Amino acid sequence: MKKKKHNLQTNENLIVFPGMVETLISDGLAFAEENNYMKAAACFDEAKKYVELDDIILSVYVLTLLETRRAIEAKEICEGLLEEKSPVFEQIVELYLTILLDLKEYGELNRVINRILKEYNFSEERKINFHQLRDLSNRLSNETNILEEEDEAPLDPIEKDKLELKSFTQLSFTEQEQILQQAFYKNILQAIPEIKAITECTDISPTVQTLALLLLGSAGVTEEVSISKFGLSQKVIPSSPPPHTGVDRMEEINQHIQEYLQKDPTKLMLTTELVHRHAYALFPFDWQGYKDEEIATAYIQFVQIMFGEENLNTNPLLDFIQTVESSIEK
Repeated sequence: MKKKKHNLQTNENLIVFPGMVETLISDGLAFAEENNYMKAAACFDEAKKYVELDDIILSVYVLTLLETRRAIEAKEICEGLLEEKSPVFEQIVELYLTILLDLKEYGELNRVINRILKEYNFSEERKINFHQLRDLSNRLSNETNILEEEDEAPLDPIEKDKLELKSFTQLSFTEQEQILQQAFYKNILQAIPEIKAITECTDISPTVQTLALLLLGSAGVTEEVSISKFGLSQKVIPSSPPPHTGVDRMEEINQHIQEYLQKDPTKLMLTTELVHRHAYALFPFDWQGYKDEEIATAYIQFVQIMFGEENLNTNPLLDFIQTVESSIEK
């Protein structure tokens, strides 16, 4: 099966080294294999800024977008692949039909099935699947018209006992992360106090605090949450986080890092990965009081120290970066 090449591109006149992009793609595939679709999608989001992903990678990317409720973006990618007659055409067709069903575009789903059955030679088994899917689409369409309801089916409620702070803090970092990730696909309204307590707990990993805060935001919580990490404290409305967080500054910081480390792809990859992880752990805060270029320089120095290079000029920002790194679950 022929694949598209991962053609090296530039982003705003900055050179992007192949090793960095391949690592993003490899990590994305690994996260998808582990059903960690949020992190997988984030990796592919970053990689596609610099390269044209091949059809097989795109098919996995589409799946991660579906699983993270980004069906519109997934639909656009599928439409492009179908138009250019992708080598994985049959897989893309199935994904596309699933997306149309998810978006409740029943009329379009029926039109696509009717067209592909006429224009392409599928196996009898696949034809039967398409007919069954069309019948399901028609039933759902009729039910929607009768009920005049376009909302998604109600989500299953989360098991509150899993989120009670006393038992939650006894779990490993991985178990805590998995429970919160799964909660994005559950009805969490009855567990808001428990999730709020997790967000506000300073004995929990800052990364887990971030995930809990994002979970509250996804549920539209407007009640203030008091969050403290790395010696910083702030009251935050989860559904309206501060406009200038570390995540928002990440791209500008990485641009400075790329300028400095163009000729050292290994350090470039490691340094930008550190910034990414730390920005997520810091959320909703950032490297307060420091400019983007100062932060980039400090991270480069930090990585140089990790490589055993001598550094006699310690400073508060380097100390802060060390604090963040030490707090993150490896």
